[in-house]
Amino acid sequence: MKKFRYIDHAGDLGVEVFGDSLKGLFQNAGEAFADILTDAGTVRKRRTREVSLDAERVEDLLVHWLNEFIFFFETEGLLFSGFDIDSIDESHLEARIHGEPYDETRHTIKTGVKSATYHQLEVVRHGDVWKAVVILDI
Repeated sequence: MKKFRYIDHAGDLGVEVFGDSLKGLFQNAGEAFADILTDAGTVRKRRTREVSLDAERVEDLLVHWLNEFIFFFETEGLLFSGFDIDSIDESHLEARIHGEPYDETRHTIKTGVKSATYHQLEVVRHGDVWKAVVILDI
């Protein structure tokens, strides 16, 4: 199964994410975000941040999850390449994310992301496959 793919969206960047479980969907969404921002292969797992999020619904949880990466990048200069979901349901997530500080000599910022948006946001389950569509404000 493909983890994610980019979709055309005027003025912003859309991504369609897939997973064989809700946990897999959120891990793949983290990988998609890392790939959008930089070459995740250059980001070493030297620092870990714990993430605990609550939301009314799974769509809100996904937006909060992605915006958490923006927060860490903007406030601490951290890039991430590892996403361990310890527990998740449709309204709560516990995770550890792994990465390192941005280093301009090793990391290229491919696309600056301002936020994950609610525009055309969708999280659905079809049998054993989860799919999400999220638009990122760039």
